[in-house]
Amino acid sequence: MDAGLSRDPPAPYNRPSAIAAMVMMTNLGPLTMLMTPAMIVSYTGNGHFSAGQAAALTSAELAAMTAVMLLTSPIIHRIDRRRWVALGLFMAASAHLASICVSAYPLLLAIRFVAGAGIGVAYTVAVAALSATAQPDRNFGVSVTANQLAATAVLATCSWVGLNHGHGPTLAVVLVLTLLTALGIPWFPRRAPALATAKGSDGVAARSAGMIPGLIGLGGMSLFLLGVGVVWPVVGLIAQSHGIASRTVGSALALAGLGGIVAGLLVSALGARLNRIIALAIGSFGIAAGVLLLLVSYDGWALMAVAPIIMFFWMFNIPYYLGAMSVLDGSGRLAVVGSAMAPLGLAAGQAITATIVHGSNYTPMIAISAALFIAALAAVVIGLTAGSRPKPSAGAPKDGR
Repeated sequence: MDAGLSRDPPAPYNRPSAIAAMVMMTNLGPLTMLMTPAMIVSYTGNGHFSAGQAAALTSAELAAMTAVMLLTSPIIHRIDRRRWVALGLFMAASAHLASICVSAYPLLLAIRFVAGAGIGVAYTVAVAALSATAQPDRNFGVSVTANQLAATAVLATCSWVGLNHGHGPTLAVVLVLTLLTALGIPWFPRRAPALATAKGSDGVAARSAGMIPGLIGLGGMSLFLLGVGVVWPVVGLIAQSHGIASRTVGSALALAGLGGIVAGLLVSALGARLNRIIALAIGSFGIAAGVLLLLVSYDGWALMAVAPIIMFFWMFNIPYYLGAMSVLDGSGRLAVVGSAMAPLGLAAGQAITATIVHGSNYTPMIAISAALFIAALAAVVIGLTAGSRPKPSAGAPKDGR
């Protein structure tokens, strides 16, 4: 811990203004992932960059964000979080501004890497901060809702500005959101309170359950995100393989965002009142069923029903998975690493699908995705159950720990 910086007391840490600031800081990370298709269109819109170069630019940003989240997680409990949030937002805003003025591919690639690193810093600190709140499940639900609303607003504005005018106007919109986000810095806590010791909604006794339960739970969250990555990025291709028109696919994907907003609002209302394991079971079986419905979605109306179902249960699960990570490790490190698995899971899932699928037969990948969701549920339940076992007393054998 840095000298001279004491932990914020629990009550001020959980005040609405502090939580609002934490939620604001989580918007840029999910936005970066959700905006990938729009950014690729904007990079190629004026013909200046090829599709391959556009994909590399977005990949560099995601790679930097993931790397920074993983590298920052071990020290997240020791840093001045407000200062690091400010640093991350400054890096991101400066890179966005520089990107608007740059058209040379190698230089732009480096600048987008810096932007991703800055977003990764801010998002890492925000996720760790939320995980230390008194009600992490509910607050992550609020975060999911805010993320979906912010992404919807930004994408709608970018569509109005015009994605075919190059990356400048699109990144200008993102820059404005970044500057607005920075307004929350004064209310962001510098430190987390001491780790809570009260039991969670699923009976887990401590906010630090040990390495093995934590790794098992993290493995479960990773499997869940891999399951999403195997199918969601190719939902449009699956629909087109069923003969559904591209315009209808776009409408269904836009409608899916409403499912995510509803899920976030529901989790915000329920919070810890719904047992975490029961919530994860509902969410896991729900998304598995939604993915399997893709097998019979042969017209646009069916797709418009299925896409929001998948997005709803995807976003319903995330706060409870992050809540589970918060219970297994109250320092926020597992929640941060779990969040870093999101872009990694999407990328790895796409790679697996591209390797296995030949032609337009996506049935095996749909089945694999559904199985991964159930395996993820089993893993996180095992982790939470193992973490809830009473720890040995001081005079008892310590089981090697």
